[in-house]
Amino acid sequence: MHRIKGLFDYLEKVFPLEYQEEYDNSGRQISFDNKPIKGILVAMDVSPVVINEACENNCNCILTHHPIFFKPIKNILDGNSIGQMVMACIQHEISVYAAHTNADAVCWDLLAKSLDLKNIALLFPDKRFNGIGYGAVGDYENDITLSDMLKKISQRFQTNSMIYYGDSGKPIKKVACLQGAGSRKINAVISHGSVDCIVTGDVGYHDAVFANNNGVAVIDIGHYVSEKPIIDFLYQTVYNYLTKEIHCNDIPLMISNKEHNPMKCGM
Repeated sequence: MHRIKGLFDYLEKVFPLEYQEEYDNSGRQISFDNKPIKGILVAMDVSPVVINEACENNCNCILTHHPIFFKPIKNILDGNSIGQMVMACIQHEISVYAAHTNADAVCWDLLAKSLDLKNIALLFPDKRFNGIGYGAVGDYENDITLSDMLKKISQRFQTNSMIYYGDSGKPIKKVACLQGAGSRKINAVISHGSVDCIVTGDVGYHDAVFANNNGVAVIDIGHYVSEKPIIDFLYQTVYNYLTKEIHCNDIPLMISNKEHNPMKCGM
């Protein structure tokens, strides 16, 4: 019998909790440690849709990127969304685990690889540990235009929800990739060295203008899209646990197909 605790212990070996940022709350969110694993659902966030999907597919474990408990909470009430979700998970005995900035630190190059960049290097190494950190920089063998890069991103991630700053004909060679809310690092990227374009999410106007004034294009692909490659990695991590660690092929494992990018464009 394969229990929830075994999976969560394994995740903490792959994504050590000491790798997370100080503000974060990765790890066990809700845990029925001694319950056998019935099925595992991987998603970006815990939401009513994801919880319902887990119930429909007899999954009693949800693995997300974002923690359900991110900011301190003072109570659990059935009149607010967090309270309702927590109560639903407890009612259905669904365990929840989040691999957030600790996973970002391990998977720092995934967005760059998704964009077919070469010579990928870690942009901001974690001084505490070797080989992990945040952000990546890489380049294209041949220059492409900013317009062509937008098309590449749209095709790769099946999205038109992008905002960009810069001349669409600008040649792009060197690219910095910052998954998630990378806008806070734009100034540091530009100070770090010459890049032609920054791809990230949650870009503020003033950060984008600063980049443009320094000759750097910015593509805001949205928080969700910029972190989508991590969901595939989390799925593969659990798949490796089931097939290689515990040699189990009969526990259902799936990526949510009901969770969608909340960012939309249009009227």
